[in-house]
Order: sequence, then structure tokens, then C-alpha cells
Amino acid sequence: MKKLFQKKVPILHHLKLGPDYFRMGLAFPELAGIARPGQFVMVRLLNKYIPLLRRPFSIHNRLVEGDKVFGLELLYKMVGQTTHAMSKLKAGDLLDMLGPLGNGFSCPDGIHNVFFVAGGIGVASLYYLAHSLVGHSGIRPTVFLGGRTDADILCREELESMGAKVHITTEDGSLGEKGVITSMLQETLNVNGKPDMIYACGPTGMMKAVSNMARTHDVSCQVSLETVMACGFGVCLGCAVETAGSPGAYFHACTDGPVFDSRAVVI
Repeated sequence: MKKLFQKKVPILHHLKLGPDYFRMGLAFPELAGIARPGQFVMVRLLNKYIPLLRRPFSIHNRLVEGDKVFGLELLYKMVGQTTHAMSKLKAGDLLDMLGPLGNGFSCPDGIHNVFFVAGGIGVASLYYLAHSLVGHSGIRPTVFLGGRTDADILCREELESMGAKVHITTEDGSLGEKGVITSMLQETLNVNGKPDMIYACGPTGMMKAVSNMARTHDVSCQVSLETVMACGFGVCLGCAVETAGSPGAYFHACTDGPVFDSRAVVI
């Protein structure tokens, strides 16, 4: 049985990254010490009854000082009641947090040339994965970041400082090339050949396109699905994901995922 922690934890820092994006650091060494890239936490605001249920957030990073893990970070976009209320919190305030939950990314032996494809806030979990792989000998990360505008492009400098080659597209052309990130991915696959692995997280349309490209080019691909979750334990059955090749059979993103082999699910 997986080990879980539930605790009211203090906010260490809370940074506004743009009009709608925030990075929050939390003191939770027990959870951060065992969390893997791709896993998530369920968060509840204190003294708030609307929304009543917890909300899921991908683990964005671990906070480390020397060899000591002392916390984790969340990267989130302000889109609803929970995130709007979270955006008002400050260092020292408390959040009720449960985790780590779900199954994360895997890194098979022998992979070297790795593509990361992120749409907007999808970079939240992929950043933690990229950071964890940088220390592996021979890993060559190439990152594709896409968004509607330049405000939706996150973590570029941090990824470049890791040694990653970063490609950027925005739909309005305000940063990088004008267009969608899947077009740049397709062009790269056509010109440079296939990588050893593709990791992807983002909007459903992007994920479906990436999955189809991976299948066409015979590339292993892992996708982190962003689905609505009410419990995080597989009890409410609200995050059902159809299995590929088995009509009527379903995975549950909170327990079987949120990371899946792209060939195993219908996106």
C-alpha cells in the first residue's frame, strides 16, 4: 500500500508569475521526500466550504537545501473558485494537503533523446520530471512549450538553465513561432527523426495530436491526463478514462494514472 500524508502545511513563498499564474512553495518534507514526477496532491482551503471538495494539483518541484528535502512547489493557473482563493494566500498561511497520489512518469533504462511537450500549465508536472532526469548520464532533453500568448509560456529560463533545448510557439505569435506546439513537434520529428521517449501534458486536443504522432513514428509516449477529480482515491469514479482496445472498460486517472502509456488510453 502506498504511503500517504495528510497535513495542514504552511506556505513558504507565493510568487505571481503573470496575470493568472502562480508558484507556491509549501513546507511538507514527508510528502516531498517520496513524491515522484507526475504524482499529484489534493488540496483543501481552510475555513472554506465553497468549494467543499479538495482539488488536485500536480507536484511541480521539490524544495531542497543541500541533501535535505524540506518542501514542494505547486504551479497553478487561476481559473476557478479554489485557485482564485489560493491566489490571495500569503507566506505563513496554511493549506490542507493530502498526497502523494497517483502513478507518475517512468524512465526506462537506455533512453537518451527525450522530448517534453507541454501546453500551458501542463509544464507543471513535466518540469519536475525534467529536473529529475537532468542528472541521468546521457539524457538529452528537448522541450516544446506552447501557449495562446507569451503569458502562457512558463519555466523557459529554468529549463534552459538545465541544458534543455527549448522550442516555443504561441497562437498569437507574441513569443517564439506563431502557431501550435504540435506543428513544431511534427516538423522536428520529420526533420530530426524520432526520440527515445515523448512525455506530454496539456489540453486534450494537444495530447491527442501528440499521441497520434507518437504512434505514427513508433515512439514510446507517456501522457499525464488532466481530468476532473473529486476524491483522488478511485471512490467517486469521476475521472474515468476509456481504455484503448477494450470498449466499455475504463481506467481511473487518480489511481491508474494520471500518467498513462498513450497507446493504452483513448484521448
